[in-house]
Amino acid sequence: MKLSAYSLKTGIFATLVFVLLLAMLLLDIVMIKMAEQDMVNAEKKKGILLLRTIEQTLLTGLKGQTEDVLDTASPFFQGLHHVLDTKSLSGVLLINDSGATIFETQMGEGDRGALSALAVQSLRTQKDLSDLSTRGAFPFLPLKRGHLLLATPIVYGKRVIGAASVQIPLHGMYSTIRQSQKVVLFYVLLNTLFLALFGFYLLYRSIIRPINRLVRRAEEFKEGETFLLSSETRHNEFGKLSRAVNMTLRGLEDSKAELRESIESLENTNRELRQAQEELVRSEKLASVGRLASGVAHEIGNPIGIVLGYLDLLKGSDLKKSEQADFIARIEKEIDRVNRTIGNLLDFSRPSKGEVKAVSVQQIIDDTLDILKPQPMMTDIRVVVDREAAQDTVLADPDKLKQVFLNIAMNALDAMAANQTKHASDSKQFSIITRLVSESGSGTSGSTTRVHVDCIDNGPGISAKDLSRIFDPFYTTKEPGKGTGLGLSVSLRIVEDMGGDIKVRSDVGKGTTMTVILPLYES
Repeated sequence: MKLSAYSLKTGIFATLVFVLLLAMLLLDIVMIKMAEQDMVNAEKKKGILLLRTIEQTLLTGLKGQTEDVLDTASPFFQGLHHVLDTKSLSGVLLINDSGATIFETQMGEGDRGALSALAVQSLRTQKDLSDLSTRGAFPFLPLKRGHLLLATPIVYGKRVIGAASVQIPLHGMYSTIRQSQKVVLFYVLLNTLFLALFGFYLLYRSIIRPINRLVRRAEEFKEGETFLLSSETRHNEFGKLSRAVNMTLRGLEDSKAELRESIESLENTNRELRQAQEELVRSEKLASVGRLASGVAHEIGNPIGIVLGYLDLLKGSDLKKSEQADFIARIEKEIDRVNRTIGNLLDFSRPSKGEVKAVSVQQIIDDTLDILKPQPMMTDIRVVVDREAAQDTVLADPDKLKQVFLNIAMNALDAMAANQTKHASDSKQFSIITRLVSESGSGTSGSTTRVHVDCIDNGPGISAKDLSRIFDPFYTTKEPGKGTGLGLSVSLRIVEDMGGDIKVRSDVGKGTTMTVILPLYES
C-alpha cells in the first residue's frame, strides 16, 4: 500500500493523525488541570493544617500570660520558630487584632504585601482565606510557577486576637507535573500513531479500497463493453453509488448510440445543405451568365458585320497587296475581339473548381470588368479604378470572388442604366477603390490588416426600408424577370466563408457604396 503526497490515502491518514493528536492533547490538558487542582487542594490542606499548628502554638503560649494580647515580646515565638523550621514555607506573617505585624519571616516586599493583605482580610472577615498566585506563558500548561497563600484568624476564647498567613511555594508541585507530563506525552504520541494506523486500516478497507476498485474499473473501461461494479450488491452508500454509476453508464452508452445516429444525420444534412448552397451559387451564376449572354450577342454582332464587310472588299481583284494585308489585319483584330468576349463568358460560366489559393483582388476586379465591357449597359458608364492598396493578395476561390464583384457591379450598373440619377444630364460613374485598413484585434492577436474594396455608384440610392433587407434571399426591387434576388445573399455568404464581410452605405438620390472587406494574406 503506497502513499502518494496527493493521494486520498495520504489525506485520510494525515487527517486521522491530526484529529487523534489534537484529541489526545486536549485530553492531556484536561488531565493536567484536574491533577493540578487536586495537588493544589492537597497543598491547601497541608497549609491549613500548618496554620492550625501555628494557632495552637500561639494559644499555648498565651495561657501563661496575664493578658491575651499578641505582641513581639511574647516568649513563645521561640516555639514558633521551631515549628517553622520543619515546614516547607517561603513566608509566614502574623498580625495582632489591630493589624500590626508582630512576626514575619524573611521575604520580598511583594510577598510580604500579599501575605499582609490576605491576613488583614481574614482578620476582618474572621474566615479562612486562600489565594493562588501563578504566572506562565501558557495558563493551560504546567509550564509556570507560583505560590499558594493561606490566612486564618487566631481566636482566643471567644475573641479574635490576630491572624496568621503563610505562603507555600508550588514550584515543586509543578516540577512533578512536568516530569509526569513527559511520560504522558510519550504515550500520547504512541497511542496517536497506533490509533491512526488502526483507524486508517479500517477506513482503507471500508472506503479507500472500494474507491480504488471504482477508479481502476473506470480506467480500464473501453467503449462498447458493459461497465459493472462489484459493490452494487452492498447495502451501504458504496452499493448505492455503484448502482447509480452503473445506471448512469448504461444511460451514457444509450446516449452515445443516439448521439452517433444524430451526428450521422447531421453530417448527411450538412452535406445536403452544402450541395444546396453550391447549387444556389451555381444557379445565380447561370442567371448572371444568361443576362450577360444577351449583351454579348449584341456586342458580337458589330465585329461580325465589320468582318463581313472586309471580306466583301477582299473579293475585289483591284486591291493592292498592302490594302489586302491591312484588311486581313483588321479582320483578325475583330475576330480576336469576338474570341476574347466569348472566352471571358465561357470561363465565368464553367463550374467552379472550389480551389482556394492566393489571388490578387485587383486582378479579379480587372477580369470582372473585362466580362462587363461588351455589355450594352456599359455604353455610357464611366468606370474609375483607384488602386490605393499596396498589397491585395487574399486566400479565395477566384471564380467565387469574381462572382461577388460581378453581382455588385451589375446591381450598380442596372441602377444607373435606368437613368435614375438625380439629374438626367449627370454623368454615370462607377468607381472601384482598393485600400488597406489596419484593425485592432482582440486579446494578444494584435492588429490585423484587411483589404477594403469600395464599389461606388452615383445611382438613385437605396431607401432605409430596403437597405435592411438587401441581403435577404429572393428579396429584389427589380421588375420580374430582371433579377432573382439571390445575388447579394450569395455574395455575402461567399465573403463570410472567406472570413470577411460586406458593408453598405447609401444616400437616396446620391448613390450607394458597397464595401467588400477581405482578410489580407501575408505569406
